Amino acid sequence: MEKINIRMHSPLMPSRKSISLGELNSEEYLKIGHHGLIASNRTAALIGMNGTIDWACLPNFNSDPIFDSILDSKKGGRFVLQPSLTNDVEASQFYIDNTNILVTEFKKYNQVILRITDFIPTSKFTTINFPEIHRYVETPVEGIKIHSEVKLSFHFGQKSHNISKYKFGYLFNSENEYVGLSSDFPFRNEKGYLISDFFTKKKGSGWMITFYGMQHIQKTTDYKSFELMEHTANSQKEWISSGNFPITHNHEVIRSALVLKGLIYEPTGLMVAAPTTSLPESIGGDRNYDYRFSWVRDVAYVIESLTMLGYKNEAVKFLYDVMERVKMEGHLKTIYSINEYDNLEEKIVDYEGYKKSAPVRVGNLAASQLQIDEYGSLINAVYHVAYSGGLINTYLWDFVRTMLAKLTEIWRFGDSSIWEFRTEPLHYTYSKAIAWSAFQRGVDMSKKLGLTAPVAEWKAQADTIKKELMQNAFDKEENSFMQYYGSKSTDASLLRLPLLGFLPPSHPAITGTVKKIEQDLMVNGYLFKRYSEEDNFSSKDNAFTLLSFWYVEDLIIMGKVNKAKEVLERIISHSNYLGLISEEIDLKTGELLGNFPQALSHLGLIRATVRLNRVSKNRGRIGHELKFTLF
Repeated sequence: MEKINIRMHSPLMPSRKSISLGELNSEEYLKIGHHGLIASNRTAALIGMNGTIDWACLPNFNSDPIFDSILDSKKGGRFVLQPSLTNDVEASQFYIDNTNILVTEFKKYNQVILRITDFIPTSKFTTINFPEIHRYVETPVEGIKIHSEVKLSFHFGQKSHNISKYKFGYLFNSENEYVGLSSDFPFRNEKGYLISDFFTKKKGSGWMITFYGMQHIQKTTDYKSFELMEHTANSQKEWISSGNFPITHNHEVIRSALVLKGLIYEPTGLMVAAPTTSLPESIGGDRNYDYRFSWVRDVAYVIESLTMLGYKNEAVKFLYDVMERVKMEGHLKTIYSINEYDNLEEKIVDYEGYKKSAPVRVGNLAASQLQIDEYGSLINAVYHVAYSGGLINTYLWDFVRTMLAKLTEIWRFGDSSIWEFRTEPLHYTYSKAIAWSAFQRGVDMSKKLGLTAPVAEWKAQADTIKKELMQNAFDKEENSFMQYYGSKSTDASLLRLPLLGFLPPSHPAITGTVKKIEQDLMVNGYLFKRYSEEDNFSSKDNAFTLLSFWYVEDLIIMGKVNKAKEVLERIISHSNYLGLISEEIDLKTGELLGNFPQALSHLGLIRATVRLNRVSKNRGRIGHELKFTLF
């Protein structure tokens, strides 16, 4: 089988970042931003620039990890693969163009002495599963000594395991679970984990395949790694070629799209918010959550972004998949498991956490919260599909009517807000504004699509919510909407008010709110804290990345296009060397923090860039942009 052609550099790719391997190895915990992602539409793994897989869940996103040293460097599992001698060795990573296939290179005196190509096989057939991580090892210049370790963790180290040696590798067994390693290179069992220090030949190569759920170790050629890598690359390249991507920041938008594609669990069509759990929002802090679930608001944003990139058919399928899951559950929930094998109950794992940032959580307590904006977010997604020409049949329209009937009952309640406060429910402005948008979108869709609906009732609900917000959420002295009724502080989620069309972008209440957010919550060059009021956490918050992209969109529709370009450039510069973005950014150091990579952050980048590209095509005119993309 002919090897896949790896393009070593593209003019659209950012400059390669190289870091000393000795420096990387000196860190007990590699920086979050010093990782690449491989993903397969079923699961994902994080691979450090030092060649170590320190996070991987098999067979699915929400399975317990087999490699998890990113959450505990001593107890956690890992797969180390790097040159034995680290002096004068530089490490770097890049993707094969338009794929999620990751290449890690180690150079010495400007020559590549070791190249590792990592991928998880994908298939267009949702019933075909490849719970495997394939690692291709090459020494293109000369033979070198390579060090490798394979340490597994079953259920966060709570279950012991046995290791059995076979002709073609090793099998780890814990009760009824099996994880195997098939390798072209020799390993030995040392006190419960595998270790190897082997020499390669000049222009030598070989495979290492880690797999889950199989009890037999096959020789590496049986796994058809070259064929699977070629198939995976071709399918991802074909998907990208069918999209409509902007010229501006083309590489970053394509990478963001591939991240989103990789985070969708194909068998059900639901997407995880991130492939990780408990990566901290502040070092040493307790804001650590499990994001390996599907939030309705995230799903809604995905649908909007896919249509913006021309993936109308996929957006429609995604929407109907979500509808089926909601109907199956019988009501709209805040958080969904991506499949039927998961329990959302939140538990604490006995791990020290990334850089000692405990607790490490599995499951998510927010599943039991009322978050009213979830309803509005879903209706906004239907609206966007409708205005993009997607199919809205009577079955989906009946679903819209059912959701709005429920929203009519609950929009007056207090809730936990988009930020999932673990305090008593309050009347949050953002939640009410999204509820307003849901009823208004319903009215607009009924008229556009010619579908029967209680339009007068929906219009009355929208008018009532708007009136209540103007009376209870707007502070005349501050000339700004505030976080909740009676609050003396604003909330950066209100950056979305102009995007919803709640009031015209030039309305004094909107310009005043944006100004208030700029003054109170903007820090260090267009990074935004979410809010300023105290919550029930002991640690401080950092910048929530998505907010900066919402701010870019605000600037565009307010006619400040040049400033929008400046802000977008600044925020994109915070992504890592691969174009991956985390949930949060440290306000002091600029380091990437939180679960990684974060779907919402990449969605924000896509939306802001596409919107800016549209305005640029129209030579700065925003009228068309306002009419077409207010949502």
